[in-house]
Amino acid sequence: MFALVRLLLIVLAPSVPGMALAAYTVVNPAYAASHASAGQPRKILLLPPQINVAELSAGGVILRQDDWSRQAGENLLRAAEALFRAGGRFETVPMPRLSAEESEKLESLIGLYGRIAQAIHMYGSGRGGGWEHKKTAWDYTLGDGLSFLREASGADAALVFSGADIISTASRRTAFAVGLLIGVNVPLGQSFISAGLIDLKTGDIRWLSYEQSMTLDSRDPAAVRTLVNDLLAPVSQPCDGAC
Repeated sequence: MFALVRLLLIVLAPSVPGMALAAYTVVNPAYAASHASAGQPRKILLLPPQINVAELSAGGVILRQDDWSRQAGENLLRAAEALFRAGGRFETVPMPRLSAEESEKLESLIGLYGRIAQAIHMYGSGRGGGWEHKKTAWDYTLGDGLSFLREASGADAALVFSGADIISTASRRTAFAVGLLIGVNVPLGQSFISAGLIDLKTGDIRWLSYEQSMTLDSRDPAAVRTLVNDLLAPVSQPCDGAC
């Protein structure tokens, strides 16, 4: 998955103690006017998170952990459900039963979302002088490939989490601390996770938030709740009766 590959490159780059980037959020200009109004979706389908969690050993070996990945995905879904329930603005919709063909199609489309999410962050955050127009000329869409989910679930939009979390072992963290003392760079694991809302009628990505951290442990439900509260802040404010 692109996110894990990109994160491996980050892990091999120089790291700075305590480095963390604040969440980056961008809203599709076509939906900005209705972003906090009755024009926004009401029923949100929670798609299976595509999160790769791996362990970084003292020797620099990165090994994917399937159990940790499943746990991280469950933590993300629970946190999103709780946040939306508390806000009262949205109704979450569980995944409908899919055929093998539909499941394969969904997996491919979520993979496509991951690549698009990377482009939104890269160009939307101003990297590359020739891409300034991408901040307003928004054409990020998955097309109509997810319409079958709208029909099967009755949802207006789908929320998807994508990314990776590489967790340093205790021995790796010790090596990092020793490296600081002797002037040797020993990179620690990092995580970056995005959350995006996809309009199931048009396939357009309505908004996206992105977070990068060196301290997140996606196996920890409390840490994931904090992350999700940050990622979904643009659409998770409590309903004041007008929504």
